[in-house]
Amino acid sequence: MIKVEIGPGHAKCSDGGYRFNPRYCPDDDVIYLDIRPPDFDHQCNWIVADAQSLPFRSGSIDEMFAGHVIEHLEDPIRFLKECERVLKRGGMVTIVTPNFLSKNAYLDRDHKHVFNFIKLLDMVKTVGLTPHFPNPNLGSLFPKWLRVFLKAIFLLLSDELSIIGEKE
Repeated sequence: MIKVEIGPGHAKCSDGGYRFNPRYCPDDDVIYLDIRPPDFDHQCNWIVADAQSLPFRSGSIDEMFAGHVIEHLEDPIRFLKECERVLKRGGMVTIVTPNFLSKNAYLDRDHKHVFNFIKLLDMVKTVGLTPHFPNPNLGSLFPKWLRVFLKAIFLLLSDELSIIGEKE
């Protein structure tokens, strides 16, 4: 299983760049991709590349994670098309970004885009991926229509959004 983490950070500390804060633990199956090489000694698979032009063969990646990356990109749709291209059938990409109602969406001057769950949902569908929002743990005794409504309210008010795009 090949996993790619896009934008894990490249700096040992937060001074002079984004701090290395990976989701995946380094091992032989994980590839870290960032726009700069790390400024610290590392024993992990590292690729310096632009997330909008992924340097992988089509259909070669099982799982991808991009935490707080998409809001920094010039062309988020191009990035998502690249994710769809390199994912294997059944592969998934997880995108995490600040919600438009979060102060974090506006604090970083490098942010080029602000997202809400409807915009993310539409973008993921547009590139041909099947979208999934992680389920908030809502009471199963509620009727389905109420759970869907409460989930939409939760997604609207969340500080951070997470969506999974699956390649069918």
